[in-house]
Amino acid sequence: MMTGNKGEWSEPYVLLKLLVDGKLYLGDENYNKIKGLFYPIVQVIRHEKNRNVNFTYDGQLIVISDGVLLFNIPLVDFIKNTKLCFDKIKAPKKGKGSFDIPEIENFLSLFSITTLKAKSKLKNDITIQIEDPKSFIAPTLGFSIKSQLGKASTLVNASKATNFTYLIKNRVLSVNEISSINNERLFSKKINLLNQYGAILEYDKVDNPIFASNLQTIDYNFDKILSEVILHFCTNDIASENTVAKFIEKVTNENSIGYDLNINSSIYEMIMKKFLTDYALGMRAAEVWKRNYQATGGYLIVKDDGELLCYHFYFAKNFEDYLFNNTKLETGDVKKHDFGNVYTENNQQKIKFNLQIRFKK
Repeated sequence: MMTGNKGEWSEPYVLLKLLVDGKLYLGDENYNKIKGLFYPIVQVIRHEKNRNVNFTYDGQLIVISDGVLLFNIPLVDFIKNTKLCFDKIKAPKKGKGSFDIPEIENFLSLFSITTLKAKSKLKNDITIQIEDPKSFIAPTLGFSIKSQLGKASTLVNASKATNFTYLIKNRVLSVNEISSINNERLFSKKINLLNQYGAILEYDKVDNPIFASNLQTIDYNFDKILSEVILHFCTNDIASENTVAKFIEKVTNENSIGYDLNINSSIYEMIMKKFLTDYALGMRAAEVWKRNYQATGGYLIVKDDGELLCYHFYFAKNFEDYLFNNTKLETGDVKKHDFGNVYTENNQQKIKFNLQIRFKK
């Protein structure tokens, strides 16, 4: 029996929905279809454990081949099961965990798909070949599936590798002052107390040297820019204001790096977009990044109404705008990743804060 949560059941739903639509629709930064802009689908490729399963069209038939077996299934069967799959995913659940959809499992088994999640050495969940009438080529694009039917997914996952260290300057805190700061739950209150005690924070370093090196592939000053973004997040108590776009606006207004904004007023935004794009396409905090975009080219978004939108590096500007306008900072697990408390190291008082970025719903 196949069981999974809403996000996991979104994978077979995407396969069915793509074949029913027969078109790949591009989305804008507000999760809307770009009017009149779509690409006909030539084939869809599902990556199974030991084989690829190819789906193509022959009139009103879906032709399915895995290199050994060949299936012809009427398109109308895909239409019926696409709607059924979506309705079952959206139906109220007694619990928040896994559930099964026997009817969809039976349909998928007709063409030897027996798992919810595609298996691949690559990071893409599904591969689509499209027709591009502008270039007269048929590119094959890899996608990671991001579903809005379940919990919003993270882009940058918190870990000890995403900790940033700040020096506490201007004065030495007493034991009681340190205790007061560390006992506060909210970071904004911790920083307010630091200010009240006459201390100031000075950025020191990214804790993980690999992540520090990866950030330099974006821009030599990018670690400093991110350190400012993190501090703005830590001092903000308004959840709706915790967006990447809002924090970059603040960093731009301060312009501590000293870029000539008269020449290019969007430079901080451009640098952040480059980081978000690279992270979406494979960068990880604790792995050396060599800009290998072959793993996955972009995202297929399953909207709450069941529609699919494409954001892909092949369409660079749309992808960058989507990432920039639909991400926010949030707090990771403080105890697990060991940040948020004042400590002393080599006679210097310090505090760590952490970077985690999640998609907005």
